[in-house]
Amino acid sequence: MDEHQHSDLESRKHPVCEDMPYQLKVWRFERWGWYALVAVVLMGLLGVFSRGPLSAREVHSADGRLSAHYEIFHRNGSTNPMKIAVSGRPESPVEIELSGDFLDGFSIESMQPEPVKSVSAGDGIKVWLQTDPQGRATLYLTLRGDGLGGYTSRLSVPGSSPVNVTQYILP
Repeated sequence: MDEHQHSDLESRKHPVCEDMPYQLKVWRFERWGWYALVAVVLMGLLGVFSRGPLSAREVHSADGRLSAHYEIFHRNGSTNPMKIAVSGRPESPVEIELSGDFLDGFSIESMQPEPVKSVSAGDGIKVWLQTDPQGRATLYLTLRGDGLGGYTSRLSVPGSSPVNVTQYILP
């Protein structure tokens, strides 16, 4: 066999010194790096890091009187919406209590509509909203993530089963 004819996967000394077993390891490492990069980009597009189909959640109480639509994943310092819907007697105030880790990890940037009344209650707040002629009221919150990690909040209406909301704030 002529010394100038080599397989491409064999080490060579001429014209450049090569270590093909090491080069194969480098190429394998690069290939896994590309797979990891594509996986991270896909997770970002799907909402694993904030705002997307995998992050959006809607929960309902057992009796259906209380529901919440929110994002599971937040970024520290960014704002995300939360929508809380409740049903009660028509044209009367209805009470909603937000408790648990809610105020430990989040700041309320805005609250629409303006509550009829609001008070501090233990580790949370209570707000009263006026229901419409059909007995429904919706509270729109804009939350800013201030902490890091997981936070479990509890939304409740007197006489109804509570709803637990788990959210994660990422750096």
